[in-house]
Formats: sequence, C-alpha cells, structure tokens
Amino acid sequence: MTTSELNANIQTSLSVGQPAPDFQLPSVQGTAVSLSQYRHQNSLILWFSRGITCNFCRSYMQGFENEYDNLRSHGIEVVQIAPNLLQSAQRFFTTYPPYPFVCDPEKRLYALYGLGDRGVLTAAKTAVVSFATAAREGEFGNNVRGSVLDIANRNFLRRLHHHALTAIDQGIFIIDQQGIIRYRLIIGAVEPIPGGAELLKICRAVCA
Repeated sequence: MTTSELNANIQTSLSVGQPAPDFQLPSVQGTAVSLSQYRHQNSLILWFSRGITCNFCRSYMQGFENEYDNLRSHGIEVVQIAPNLLQSAQRFFTTYPPYPFVCDPEKRLYALYGLGDRGVLTAAKTAVVSFATAAREGEFGNNVRGSVLDIANRNFLRRLHHHALTAIDQGIFIIDQQGIIRYRLIIGAVEPIPGGAELLKICRAVCA
C-alpha cells in the first residue's frame, strides 16, 4: 500500500466508547493474534509502534517487559504492532518479548485505527533524531541491523520506501474486555509514549 493509498483509507479517527475493529495478524512467537481472542478475558493495551528499527521503541519494549508481570496480574495484556516484515522481526530478536509482537508491514491496521503518515520531511527528521540518539546510547548497530533485515529482501523497493519516505504515527489504545475503546492516544513518530506503570494506572481507571 502506497502512502497516498494509506492516507486515503484512514477512517475518521476512532473515538473512545466505540468498538475496537477486530484483526488477525501473525506474531513473531508463531501464532496468529486477534482482538476477539481477548474478549471477556483481558483488557488490552494495543501499542502501534515503529518496530525493530526504532531505538526509542526498543527502549519502550524493555519498559513493558519490566512491567509485564504486574500488568498480567491485573488482567491486562499487551499487544505490540510493528510495521516490519514477520521474517525480519523473527530474525532480529535473540529472545522474543513476553507479550505478542505482531507484524503489519502493509500498515493496514494502522490505517484502520486512524494512524497516518506524516510525510517525507518528517521521515527525514525522524531518521536523523533516531540514529543520532542511537549513536549516543550505543544502539546504532541495532538500528542498522534492524533496517538491513527489514530492507534487504525481495521486497527491497517497497521496504526502502517505508523506511526512507514515511513517518507513521504511533498509537496506544486501551480496550476493555467487551472490546470497547476506553483510551486513545495518537502521537508522532518519535514522541514518547506512556510507560507500563502509567498505562496500568490508566487501565485501572478507564476499565474499572
């Protein structure tokens, strides 16, 4: 899906109180993950991330991993969505996250949930900020490795376009056990997301 097609297919932004659109996507752990499988069982933090190539997202992932047992003890599951190829993400990880990490390389679910592309200029700025920060924090090699894995394959031109020319939004949606959106946050590509502890407080407040 091209950037223009993606933006053309974005719905009016989903609102708190609306049913969350169902989906089914493959996870790096090897199973398909759907929203409906959590209905009547768990509240859900649905995190639309920038995936394996983003040093900021990898840091957020570590935060979710640190809080994961606490979240699960309160009946909350985390699902991370990434715009990476499944095989690339599987090769990137030495240890998979404890929560489902699902791949949406065509970004169709991003569009369905109202997340858009901020364009080539933002993409260029984002790349500079991301790689400069990664270099300072000793994560430059992982940024390069993730990018190579996600680009150097038979989908080269499409993946190069994704990495070089698009800046997809990030998003956090909290969905209750009835499948209703109770919290929604859509932010720019490198803006910070709430941490696991903060999201736990929000979940307990909005899903009570």
